[in-house]
Amino acid sequence: MLDTGRVPLTGQSLTWFRQGLDCVAAGDFDKAVAHFNQVIRVRSDYWEAWYERGLALEEVGCFAEAIRSYEQALTYEPSQDARVEIWLHRGNAFQYGLGDYDSALACYDRVIQQRPTYASAWHHRGNALLYGAKKPEVALSSYQAAIDLDPNNAVTWRNRGNAWVELKDFAQAIESYDFALELHPDDPLTRQARTLAVQQCGLTVRPPTTKPVWYGAGYTEETLVDGEETTFEEYLVPPALEVPLLQPRLVVEDEQGEWEIALTQDYYTIGRDLKNEICLRSQYASRFHAVLHRIERPGGQTGYQITDGGLEGKPSTNGILVNGRRISGAHLQNGDTIIFGPKTRAIYRS
Repeated sequence: MLDTGRVPLTGQSLTWFRQGLDCVAAGDFDKAVAHFNQVIRVRSDYWEAWYERGLALEEVGCFAEAIRSYEQALTYEPSQDARVEIWLHRGNAFQYGLGDYDSALACYDRVIQQRPTYASAWHHRGNALLYGAKKPEVALSSYQAAIDLDPNNAVTWRNRGNAWVELKDFAQAIESYDFALELHPDDPLTRQARTLAVQQCGLTVRPPTTKPVWYGAGYTEETLVDGEETTFEEYLVPPALEVPLLQPRLVVEDEQGEWEIALTQDYYTIGRDLKNEICLRSQYASRFHAVLHRIERPGGQTGYQITDGGLEGKPSTNGILVNGRRISGAHLQNGDTIIFGPKTRAIYRS
C-alpha cells in the first residue's frame, strides 16, 4: 500500500481494507478484490482502494478491469509519488496484459515526465519498444537510461543484450549478457541468450587468461575466442556428463488432447506460437509462455527448472502455477503439475 498521508479509514471500511491487504499478502487475490469492492461501496473516493484493487486484478489476469481501476484512482487526485506508481502499473497492464504497446508507452512517458530518474519506467519502456514496437535501436536508449540509474538490474542488462541481437551486433550483446551474469550468475535465460549470441558469432574456444565471474557448472576451463578448432558444443557439455537412467518427460494436456515429450534438450520454450519447441494449443496460453531449462542434480541425475515468460524476459500474460501456487520460477519435482491456463496444463515426470 502507498503511504498517502491522508486521514485513514475507520470502522468497517478500515477492516475491509486491511482484510484486502492480508489477502494480497496470502496470494488470495480474488478475495482481496472482493474486500476492496466493499471499501469502494462505502468510500468511492478512496483512491487507495482503487489502486490496490487494480494490483489484485492484475494478479488474476483481469487487465482491462485493472486499468479501469487505476483510472478511477487517478481521478481522486493522489499525491505525485502515488500518481507515478499508478501510471507505471497502468502501463504494465497495457503492455504485459493486453499487448497494447502504444498505450503502455504513453503511460511510461507520463511517468518519466514526472520522475525522469525512475529506472523501472525506463526499463519497461525499453521492453515495450523492443518486444512490442519492434524498435531495438530506440529501446537501447531506454535500457541505457535505466542502467545509468540502476546498474544492478540484471534483467535490464539481459534485455539490452537482446536488443543488440536484434540489431545483429552480437559482440555488444555478449558484453551485455556478461554484465547480467555477473549480477545473476545462475540465470538460465541469460546463459541461453548468450549461448545463442555466441553461436551467431561463430566463436570457438581456447584456454582463458582469466576465469569469468559467472563461471560455473557446465563450463570447462575455456573461454571464447576466434580461430581455434574446438567446437562450441564441446564448450557447453562437461566431459564427465553421463546419460541418466530415467529420461525426464512432460505430459501435456491442452484443448486438443494429451501428448508426451521426452525431455533431452538443454532448454525448451513453451507457448502457443508455432516457433516454440513445445507448442500449446490454447487461446489462453501466451505466445511465449515459459522456458524449461535443464539442470544437473547431485548424483548425475538430470532435472529441469521452469521459468515464466520467454527467453527475452517478457513475462506471460496469465503466469504459471506449479501445484496450485503462482511462481516465477521453480525446480520441478516428479509429479509436479504446471497450469498455463484453462484446460492447459502439464505434468512433469522424472
